[in-house]
Amino acid sequence: MSIKRCFLLLAFVAAATSVCAHAGTVSGQFVLGGKPFKPTEVAAFRIRDQFNPREFETYVMLTTKPVDKAKIKASLDPYTTAINDPAVSGRTNDYIALSVHPNGTTSINAHIGGVQYVDTSGKMMGQQGSLHAGCKENGLTRVACSVEAKDVKTMDGPSWTVDVTFESDVYSRPPGKSMAKDGEAPGKALLALRTAAAGNDLAKILALVTPARAKSYNEDYNTPAENLKSTKETLDMTLPKQPKITGGEWLSDDSALLEVEGKPFPSSRMLYLVEMQRVNGKWLFAQASPAGLLP
Repeated sequence: MSIKRCFLLLAFVAAATSVCAHAGTVSGQFVLGGKPFKPTEVAAFRIRDQFNPREFETYVMLTTKPVDKAKIKASLDPYTTAINDPAVSGRTNDYIALSVHPNGTTSINAHIGGVQYVDTSGKMMGQQGSLHAGCKENGLTRVACSVEAKDVKTMDGPSWTVDVTFESDVYSRPPGKSMAKDGEAPGKALLALRTAAAGNDLAKILALVTPARAKSYNEDYNTPAENLKSTKETLDMTLPKQPKITGGEWLSDDSALLEVEGKPFPSSRMLYLVEMQRVNGKWLFAQASPAGLLP
């Protein structure tokens, strides 16, 4: 073998070794009523903690089909995108979801046979959970853990056991540039829409949302009064009530993501993520999604 070929072979082996070292692996199973579910794929993403949405956790998916990692990673709402991935959506797609918190506390949500089986290594409803979890890696870019629980009883079904070990790169969307706490121009546009949505001028409302959203609010088969009523109802459910903008990030020159506190109910506060887009020089509302309940 020539020296040149030897170097090429060594370079190929080194590259292959590097890829393998960072590939995700999973082993083990979830057994329900004696029937095992054995995942073969693993993917992990950074998402907001739904019970403390200003903090982040690692969401691990153990599946039998690969999820669309690139799509979930790029999403402004990776959790919603993940649970609606074709690999896991529907009653026939079994999978295991695990939330790994920065302190190592791990929760499981196993979707098996159209039923969810939930437990934790921390406390749930004031009582210690059944899971035992340990992570040799639990960082921003890599996670490696083992999770087990034996003969966990359900209220009216068979008991279950889990014993899985996994490791994976952790995927996340690169953050944009931070914006001022008032949300700057996009924030002012959102507050204007919240005010308009409380009124009865449909044209004013439609002028503050993106063209695609405006079209969906102004259907030809409805009367103007029906479109107004439907639009107000939709925005009342979508937009944060009593909004308090606390900052956000510039995704690009023409796209911004606002962090907005709101009150879905009188006794609770929720953090919302609101996407605003600049169209023809004007900031317009694109979409909003709840990030989680604030403590």
